[in-house]
Amino acid sequence: MSNIGNKLRSGFFATPHKQGEYIHQLLEVKSDGAWFDPTCGEGAILHQIAQHHKDVEINTYGVEIDKGRFQHASQVLDHCINAPIESMVIQNDVFSLVFLNPPYDLTMKGIDDNGSERKEYLELVRNTRYLKEGGVMIYVIPSYRFADKKIARHLANYFENIGVLRFCDEDYDDFRQCVFIGTKKRGGYKDFNEKLFEFLLQLEDEEFVKTKVTPLNLIVGKHMWKVPGGATALRTFYTKLEQKSDYYSAIKTSKGMEQFKARTKPKELEIGGNPILPLNQGQMALLLASGCVNGVLGEGENLHLVQGLETVSKIQEEEVKYHDSGSKTVITKERTKRDVSVKFITPSGLVRKLV
Repeated sequence: MSNIGNKLRSGFFATPHKQGEYIHQLLEVKSDGAWFDPTCGEGAILHQIAQHHKDVEINTYGVEIDKGRFQHASQVLDHCINAPIESMVIQNDVFSLVFLNPPYDLTMKGIDDNGSERKEYLELVRNTRYLKEGGVMIYVIPSYRFADKKIARHLANYFENIGVLRFCDEDYDDFRQCVFIGTKKRGGYKDFNEKLFEFLLQLEDEEFVKTKVTPLNLIVGKHMWKVPGGATALRTFYTKLEQKSDYYSAIKTSKGMEQFKARTKPKELEIGGNPILPLNQGQMALLLASGCVNGVLGEGENLHLVQGLETVSKIQEEEVKYHDSGSKTVITKERTKRDVSVKFITPSGLVRKLV
């Protein structure tokens, strides 16, 4: 398979511009409406097929999970959200046209899932709900995927005025994709199109696709699909996921964050001021030993430079135990001895060591 084909199998790949030109020529658009691409990538294909119908008001909607592609799509589509399509809350039966070119891979398993499903099928089912009755579905996937019985059965149940086409010869060998165009059936009861079902199952055969499926460019001028009018603004179109960028500034300036930052800073010992109660000799000795009162004490003739120091040493002691038998046991123990050394210098330069 070609390099492009490998990219197709790995997921995202945009519909070629030339195929978009053929697709827009197959659409008859005479009324306002909302058009949707649920996995819009950079938004190029939906923008391309919509911009040719400037005599009516078309609002384009897109959803894209990749942030980089979303930034491009938000420049060309009227409404675009950076989120997985699974997180979206969207009004049902509202879009006049849905362009669906889903990722070519499996869904990720959830905690309670027993298995995963192909996204081509799941997105087809999901986005059929969003399409209004009489609306046009444009469904682009690799030709062999149409032979999946779930996909074939869904298309045969829910759509009429069907066209199954393939990319023109210039692009087909690289992309190996077919385009389904159909109108969503009206009413609750759906007749099953057995002929369409059997035809789609044969698309697994590459030779059948090349000989029996009409290229897009050869159907231009021979048939058109009428896109119905509808609402241009949706009542419901948002993601259930919160964007962290919406909360960044609020969190940064919140009192809770300031308290958290203050508590995580290293604590600094500050010594100063007068003690609440007079210090006794033992407390003064501890302060001197710890070095807390090192420095200049007193004024004038009583000015002294004082330095306190604690010295730590180990001393051994012997403990003798006498037994009834007349023998004795000598036990040697080691303990820590702490001494305080205080030095001072008088204004005349005299150095004295007190301890």
